Amino acid sequence: MTLFKAFRQFNTVDPEESRIVGSRGRLDPRFMTWIDGDTLYGRIVQELANRRALPIKEVMESFEFFERTRSRVRHRFLADLCCGHGLTGMLFAAAEREVEEVILLDRAAHPNQQLTLEAVAEVAPWVRDKVRFVKSRLDFAHLELRPNGGILALHACGRRTDQCIDLAIQFGGSLAAMPCCYAMSAVKAPQAIARYLGPELASDVHRSYRLEAANYQVQWRHIPEQITPMNRILLATARRPAGLDGELSNTIDGTNPNDE
Repeated sequence: MTLFKAFRQFNTVDPEESRIVGSRGRLDPRFMTWIDGDTLYGRIVQELANRRALPIKEVMESFEFFERTRSRVRHRFLADLCCGHGLTGMLFAAAEREVEEVILLDRAAHPNQQLTLEAVAEVAPWVRDKVRFVKSRLDFAHLELRPNGGILALHACGRRTDQCIDLAIQFGGSLAAMPCCYAMSAVKAPQAIARYLGPELASDVHRSYRLEAANYQVQWRHIPEQITPMNRILLATARRPAGLDGELSNTIDGTNPNDE
């Protein structure tokens, strides 16, 4: 079972109780009995709860995704593609000094996008100067991207994950994606592999080989399955020339507890 990293208190409660983190019910002040309100994360959760801005599941998903990817994807420029409410990109803007600009791109504005920004900015007012909402289809995202930035794809369903991989390779940037809706993926693994491993695992193996072939180092990480069963993160960083990084691992590792 994957441990919680952003909210470690859920590692010590009964597994059945911890399933509240996967609830689609609205986050409200009652949830704060589980959260330490004196931390940066806790204060942001408190403001989101006060506004009943988002479902519990989506809040926990963003925080646990952020905690597992922040050290590898933070760049001066970040793009949260198919961002939905945009909380994931906002967390990078709030907690990472290195991050100077975050675009939150989606084809339509999420109904609670501004409410989410209000909540985060109440705790971290500098976020307002860092984030920029972009209303655009993913097909035109290349017009907004910059070389060697970071790409987040937490909510890029199906073939959109593959489009985000294309964009990362095109711009030479880091990528953190958590694929879902595998039946709609644009990239199909070889039939024999899909039959043996199942479509979800086979698709992500295929994506990982593709990134490795484009000179990326790929790791697999996971958020707790209590939040969502589709919890695998593909974390890809462009390799630097030999001698700059020291020894680079070519493994796809989803089991190292230090990474999880």
